Amino acid sequence: MNSPASVLQVVAHPDDDLYFMNPAVFHGLRAGTRTTTVYLTAGDALGRNPRPWQTEPVAEDREAYGKARQNGIKAAYAAMALGDRTAAWKPATLSTAAGAVAEAYSLADAPWVTLIFLNIRQHGTPEGPPRSLHVLWGDEVESVPTLVPVGGLVHEAYGYTRTGLVRTLVQIMDLVRPTLVRLMDPDPDRLVHDEKFPQRHDHGDLSDHCDHTAAGLFCLLALDHYRGPAENGTFAVEAYRGYYNERWPHNLGPQAVSLKEFFLNVYGAADGYDCGDPAGSGDYAVGLNSRGTGWVQSTAPRHPAGAPWLLADRRGRLAAFAVLNQQCVVWLEEQPGSDRWRGPFFLGGGPLTPGLAVCLTVDGRWQIYAERLSRLAPDDTHVREVVLLEQAEPDGAFTGWVTLGNPSANDPRRDRHLGTPVVARDGRGRLHLFVRNAGQGLHSRIQESDGTWGEWTDLRGHDLQEGVAALTAPNGHVEVFGASREGVFHWAQGSLDEPLTRAPRFRLAPSAGPVAAVVQPNGQVMTVYRQPDTGRLLMAQEDAPGGRWARPASPIGGRGGFGAVALAAGPTPEAGTLVACRSDLGGVAHRFLSGDQPWRELSVAALGGTFTGAPAAAFDALGRATIAVVGADGRLAVARQAAPGSAEFGPWTVTG
Repeated sequence: MNSPASVLQVVAHPDDDLYFMNPAVFHGLRAGTRTTTVYLTAGDALGRNPRPWQTEPVAEDREAYGKARQNGIKAAYAAMALGDRTAAWKPATLSTAAGAVAEAYSLADAPWVTLIFLNIRQHGTPEGPPRSLHVLWGDEVESVPTLVPVGGLVHEAYGYTRTGLVRTLVQIMDLVRPTLVRLMDPDPDRLVHDEKFPQRHDHGDLSDHCDHTAAGLFCLLALDHYRGPAENGTFAVEAYRGYYNERWPHNLGPQAVSLKEFFLNVYGAADGYDCGDPAGSGDYAVGLNSRGTGWVQSTAPRHPAGAPWLLADRRGRLAAFAVLNQQCVVWLEEQPGSDRWRGPFFLGGGPLTPGLAVCLTVDGRWQIYAERLSRLAPDDTHVREVVLLEQAEPDGAFTGWVTLGNPSANDPRRDRHLGTPVVARDGRGRLHLFVRNAGQGLHSRIQESDGTWGEWTDLRGHDLQEGVAALTAPNGHVEVFGASREGVFHWAQGSLDEPLTRAPRFRLAPSAGPVAAVVQPNGQVMTVYRQPDTGRLLMAQEDAPGGRWARPASPIGGRGGFGAVALAAGPTPEAGTLVACRSDLGGVAHRFLSGDQPWRELSVAALGGTFTGAPAAAFDALGRATIAVVGADGRLAVARQAAPGSAEFGPWTVTG
């Protein structure tokens, strides 16, 4: 183990982590990061697990199917951590706070890897209600039963109540002390199912399995009671999309897809491997069929956190803003261009989702915008809202958080589908706030220069992916870029007196995720985003400052990865524009535009083998390019150019 990082993953079924969280899971395991995964249900589904060579009908056997899925996921983790699917596991039982007994397995040769199975029945008993985890979240039943996997460690069934399940998750958090908690998407998009997007695996009009959603919501309830690791008290939280992945452009390149597919094939015993357990060696339906669903080709954070979060204050000191312990935190350079940092300083506001939008007022005060999970409701009348924190005066104390509401606040069924905020300030000092709305369009709200706020305005758009970008052009006009299924959309002001409108004929090639945008040193606006299915990045820019976008987006290479891209314009055209993003190896890939410098990589092995959210990029007061991440260890790590113009970056400076 190379760092104090401890990763806890809470999922609904064995294989959710392989489909929806990998390759991040693999990167941490490869780095020796303590990893614990909790499977809430037994994944017994229909209870049938025919071998690939069987042609006759197979009888239902939920107890055997649950055990086969355990065998498969243990083989996959052994392969990821040790390169040996046959590696031995040390079994144990866990008496939970709910009064139930769970199964726990740790790798004998890598005891820092632990899998915990609560074994809640996925579909209840034959005479009971279906979708047990979902109905438990909805408070439709008092408790849900567990499955007793054949040949397992537990020999009697138990039950979990809502309170008991939450207390059990808190108990596991207190045992594991995670610095990073991964969960499933608590707020999946609503989709209209039609001929183009037929109803398949989704639950109702939500773009995910109901167990995935309930697992994410239960984990969030438990996090309200978790006080953090003993090491430094800080932890990060990130949610991952589920079945949503099949509906949108795929964001992983061939190598990353093949890696995910390989471990899913191990899980499904696709090669006919026999572990010797009559219950089965894996989930045979998955083996050699993982690409067919469209889930394996993407890894999509629910809150991609693409807005810049490393910025200079009015004195030139860099400040880094993030969400830790579900609260807003900030780290500050001691002096402009210094390698010494202070923080994190907790600014409250929680429970917040990952991803903050930060800007300076005209007089140099910080404003911080975030999405708050204000209410988690059993009847799904959730409350999500945009909140604001600002300084009373430059370099002064922050005032209290205030709510700016939600464009769908009058519709409880749509309230939860709120995007991560982004902001930009126009040439007259007005602040423009933007969010992706429940209808997958764009809403805006404007703060006038006197501090008053206007109403929410619908800027239209359709099929927008999460993660829009906003900036202020050299002429003071605000511009916004967002990725739809069809291509990249562009909103802009015609003049400072006009609202933003979407350019009807502006459409760059489609993006597989958030779009980043920046004003380059020469005044031209540039966008960079991920090309679908390739792992490469695309770049497009104006022909001249304020001019047309006549040229199509062109490839600029890359090293794969997933998630948002960070851009930072240098102080001079010679310094170029820094591009930084996650790579297929889990580190930070980076290069400068323009120029023909190759892509380079900063390893994050010492930070827990991976990092949360997306990297941030900036230039410091000495003109050095700077990259920042929040590692899996819950700490800020900053790397800088060895000198302005150098291709080399120094080592990470880590601040707890």
